[in-house]
Amino acid sequence: METNKATGTVMTKGNILAMTAGLAVDADSGTVVADLLGVCNDSISAADAETRVSYIVPSDEDTFIFNSANNSDATHNGQAMVLSNATTVNNTGTTSGTGIVQQVEPFGAASDKKIIGRFITL
Repeated sequence: METNKATGTVMTKGNILAMTAGLAVDADSGTVVADLLGVCNDSISAADAETRVSYIVPSDEDTFIFNSANNSDATHNGQAMVLSNATTVNNTGTTSGTGIVQQVEPFGAASDKKIIGRFITL
């Protein structure tokens, strides 16, 4: 898929995107499910005159490897988590009513701070 972005806005492939005021932006800790676009599929520098960005729309079946703010933990499986920023899930060990990522399982060593998860979609 593609959507509009502001000219001069940096986009990084792999970042989580949200829709704000009709434009794609990096998701942040305030992003909710209704604003989620997906995963950025382009890297665009500020000098590029691009006004569109492509992104991957997640389905209920897709899983991704996410960076996590804290060590990964299997006891977090199934928990709904909010984001810390466009590249990191905030895995606090409790389910959030506004979470947009659900942990499926840890990935690698706990200290690697990575999880396998899926986006919670509408």
